[in-house]
Amino acid sequence: MNADVLIIGAGLAGLSCAKTLVDYGIDFLLLEASEDAGGRIRTDHVDGFLLDRGFQVFSTAYPEAKHILDYSALELHHFFPGAVIRCLGEWHRMSDPFRHPFQSLQSLFTPIGTLSDKIRVATFRHRAGTGTLNDLFQRPETSTLQHLKNFGFSSLMIERFFRPFLGGVFLDPELQTSSRMGEFALRMFASGDISLPAWGMGAIP
Repeated sequence: MNADVLIIGAGLAGLSCAKTLVDYGIDFLLLEASEDAGGRIRTDHVDGFLLDRGFQVFSTAYPEAKHILDYSALELHHFFPGAVIRCLGEWHRMSDPFRHPFQSLQSLFTPIGTLSDKIRVATFRHRAGTGTLNDLFQRPETSTLQHLKNFGFSSLMIERFFRPFLGGVFLDPELQTSSRMGEFALRMFASGDISLPAWGMGAIP
């Protein structure tokens, strides 16, 4: 088969590339070694249950996804904007201070971090959402861990909130991921709805 473009891999990047080429009427050949498309985004159907592989959630704020995906067709179900953290034998809710200000007041009294930490979270969230994405990726760069320390977060807040959260997002418990990516992730979580498609993450590819 003759093709103008050869795409290696039918993960999300490869599929996005293929869609763009279709839109422009360009011939391509897409090669995938596994039995299904989607790369890491897979959903297994087991005894009537939908089992997503790995830590998978979807943010409606992802810029490329807005252009490529049909959100209504995915039948997205949204999570409450915040986090539930197990600490000292109890569950504690940390709420988004901008979208749920009343519930966030209750978060002030959790043992997740200091009172100053809780105030810094609101400031940190605001910073991550300021300016364009291009502005964000032009900011001075360090590790996410160092960035959190420079911002003034206590070791308690880092160990009980940021390390489990961002460490899970990036599969990087040491938080050595770029501070720019750390702010990008926070921006996506804060500005969009964190969701799951009705038929699992595998419905996206």
